[in-house]
Amino acid sequence: AILPPTFPPWPPTYNFSESLITMQCNSSGWSSPERGAEFGIVSYDWSNAKVWWAAEKPMNCEELLLQQAIETKRAARRQGRRIHVFVYRNIVKALPWFSTVREKLNDPAYADFFLKFDPANRPYHVPACAAENQSLCSSYYHDQEQTPQVP
Repeated sequence: AILPPTFPPWPPTYNFSESLITMQCNSSGWSSPERGAEFGIVSYDWSNAKVWWAAEKPMNCEELLLQQAIETKRAARRQGRRIHVFVYRNIVKALPWFSTVREKLNDPAYADFFLKFDPANRPYHVPACAAENQSLCSSYYHDQEQTPQVP
């Protein structure tokens, strides 16, 4: 099915500083909130501050991205600007470094929300077990591309 086009809930503008969008990412730490505040729309990539959240057990990507968004909004307010801030979340993959996604992956009530490997179609084109620890396996379809701590 094709979804109908939707428009942002704010009025359109031809003011370049209010309509310019940026997708920011600094995998080694915070992106500059002051730099982000210079744009009308800021989208932070999930791998922003990856060096920090990937080291946590469990990983706290979602919480750090929220903090990044809050700090960017604060920086914009200090500059007297109103901006829109988003966090990019993959719509196809269930990335477990987001705590709300991990919660659903671990809850049997949501098991049918996710694609599973089909045992009749072995071998799979991606491994079902973690590359760094073959005892960590999942029946859910997944890949390990860009996965923290995977060689």
